[in-house]
Amino acid sequence: MEEREILGVRSVRFYVDRSTHGLRLSRCVAKELDGLSVRAAKDVIERGWVFVNNQRITKGSFSVNEGASIEVYLHPHNKRIRLLREDILWEGKSLIALNKAPGLLTYGTRGVTDETIIPKLECLLKEMGEWRPGQDSLMLVHRLDRDTSGVLVVARNERSATMLERQFVRRKVEKRYRVLVRGRPRKERFRQVCEVRAKRPGSGWKETLPRRKSAKKGKERQGPEGVTEFEVLQTLPKCTLLEARPFTGRTHQIRVHLAQLGHPVLGDIVYGPAKCPERIFRAIPRQMLHASFLGIDDPDGGKRLQMEAPLPPDMRQVLSWLEQEDKGQR
Repeated sequence: MEEREILGVRSVRFYVDRSTHGLRLSRCVAKELDGLSVRAAKDVIERGWVFVNNQRITKGSFSVNEGASIEVYLHPHNKRIRLLREDILWEGKSLIALNKAPGLLTYGTRGVTDETIIPKLECLLKEMGEWRPGQDSLMLVHRLDRDTSGVLVVARNERSATMLERQFVRRKVEKRYRVLVRGRPRKERFRQVCEVRAKRPGSGWKETLPRRKSAKKGKERQGPEGVTEFEVLQTLPKCTLLEARPFTGRTHQIRVHLAQLGHPVLGDIVYGPAKCPERIFRAIPRQMLHASFLGIDDPDGGKRLQMEAPLPPDMRQVLSWLEQEDKGQR
């Protein structure tokens, strides 16, 4: 067994022998790593932190063969993420804007809702003495993926939720993202207008991503197509930091558009390539996508609100590591 540390993360590499040949990947990983249960191993695999012969595998049921190289990245993983007072970017009578941490669920899955935004925010407001009984009824008006960090707006009542949702539908909300992608785009600024078809991890969706279609001036396309503009902020040998501005709100829009362009988001286990020969990319813990800015009208008075969220520590750290590697290669 070989142990290393890359990007501050401990990685363990071992080889499948005759005794573990044919086992499920989750059982093989649990057998080789002391203190890791089969359930915990399955969770690590589904998070995208296990590679077989340098290929990311996200199914614990994957059958391993003798001689295969298995590499496991042991990222700190806390399922219970606290919402703190400093995570509140803006608080008003009609809405609250949060800086959502990566790993925190917006909506519940499989009936689990306790570890999601709404109950955590309600609990925090009560702890702060700012919960308004009979007035507050927290409602989500948009969403961020679990592993996407940044600005998230929550309405404080049904009237505000309706008014905020109307702004999203009418495209009066300005959204900007910071995103680290593979490779280097040919243009400093570019636009992608194309159908967006979301998929889920492990869904077996194999269909080829649709080709890009040209934008029509003066009139945006409706239906399943999305529109995103990109601008290069920083270039490095193997990756690029972009600003993304989506003008439509399709599920996974930015991630799908970048995959279509051949520049998938670093750490994206759904739309990124399964084959990952670069160890520095294998060590990235999640999709490097951050909602950095949101501009919206306050339902209480109509004032234009502009909320900004700084890059989270993990994304700053990855960017710093990539910058250091660039300097070391010069």
